[in-house]
Amino acid sequence: MPDASFVPAAGRRGPLALYDPIVALTMRERTFRARLIAQATAGAPSSVLELGCGTGSLTALLARALPSAAIAGLDPDEAALARARVKLAAGRVDLSHVELHLGSALELSMEDESFDRVVASLVLHHLTDAQKRAALREAFRVLCPGGRLHIADWGAPQDPAMRGAFFALRLLDGFECTRAHARGELAGMIEQAGFSEVARRDRLRTGWGTLELLSAKRILPAVS
Repeated sequence: MPDASFVPAAGRRGPLALYDPIVALTMRERTFRARLIAQATAGAPSSVLELGCGTGSLTALLARALPSAAIAGLDPDEAALARARVKLAAGRVDLSHVELHLGSALELSMEDESFDRVVASLVLHHLTDAQKRAALREAFRVLCPGGRLHIADWGAPQDPAMRGAFFALRLLDGFECTRAHARGELAGMIEQAGFSEVARRDRLRTGWGTLELLSAKRILPAVS
């Protein structure tokens, strides 16, 4: 069941149609998504789960980059998923290997060790610290041993300009859910969820603050 308390696109229950234009205008969308896709698809994984797929922009890119892989998109907002279905169809994405699921990242319906990659773009900063930890534990659970987690989300601002931009975003999205990001604590949370090789792969200046691309690995079980 989807989380009844979910926060919709852009953190508000306003017009969903504004989300894609806002991201395009303020987030260096093409740059960060291209880099995230390149990192998440390296090694040609056979299955990818996108948490908080929203209106399907990143889902479509994943499907095009991995035409032979099974792609799953998950979001708690049925209205966003309806837009994603239209976007995928209009973009001539082969829907035979793409599935969209209504549900919460806090309690995934997917089986243990069922994906090679888990991707979350601009999702975790909408969650409380407890919810972040729950979502990361679930991502760890559904990843195959050796699988990788890829995250694009806010990091600690690297200068006064980015600090000011991020303050504006925190006014919109709330200070509680963004506190760990402002303090640069997300990487530590990922490690606490059981992941290894946690690394910041990229850092970009945007209109809303410092966007970081993080990756981590679910290590292979120890051989006795």
